[in-house]
Amino acid sequence: MNRALNLYTLQQLDLEEESIRRRLKEIAAALGETPALQEARRAARDAAETVHRWAARQRDLELAVQSLKDEIRTAERTLYNGSIRNPKALDDLQKKVVSLKRLLEKREEELLEAMIAREEAEAAQQQADARLRETESTWQADQSRLTAEKAALEKRLGEVARARAALLPTIPPSDLETYRNLRRTKGGLAVAMMRRGACTACGMEVPSGRLERAREAALFFCGNCERILVREEEIQ
Repeated sequence: MNRALNLYTLQQLDLEEESIRRRLKEIAAALGETPALQEARRAARDAAETVHRWAARQRDLELAVQSLKDEIRTAERTLYNGSIRNPKALDDLQKKVVSLKRLLEKREEELLEAMIAREEAEAAQQQADARLRETESTWQADQSRLTAEKAALEKRLGEVARARAALLPTIPPSDLETYRNLRRTKGGLAVAMMRRGACTACGMEVPSGRLERAREAALFFCGNCERILVREEEIQ
């Protein structure tokens, strides 16, 4: 394997490693609860709390209604059993019964409203729970997929590291320094393929005279972008 091809192979490994590490960072950020899942859980929790509040309100009103009915029944029994003979006391009791009945009517209306609100809240809770189940199912599938991808990428990262470690001793230090300098100044692409006499990085055609000299050069550089060139046929 010639020196340019060694550097091209090293570049492919370096580019793959960088790509893998970028993807692993993305996966690390995506693992764990997503905003969508957190929002679905909040919505389900809020819906459950609303149902609880209306259920408690309904129970309180039911007790209030029953208490008023009992009080009215007791007052009416006293009113009509002849135990009270004082006209003013009878009048006061009659007024109390009328007042209690008005209050009962109001509480019964409030109870009806509470029952309707509770039914609506329970329907909303069912919808929120269904959305949560759907969101959790999608999230769990995504987490499984991401976890599997992470494991595969980490395995490949180890393979790349081993291949790179095996390749580095075959590269002269001066070539390695040239390669690293070019990668730093050329956007990560130090070695370019030469296809049909042209540099695939910048598109510039290599003059025929330079092509002849390139056959004898250890490293051949593009006269335009100054990258190391390796012939396409050498790569394949």
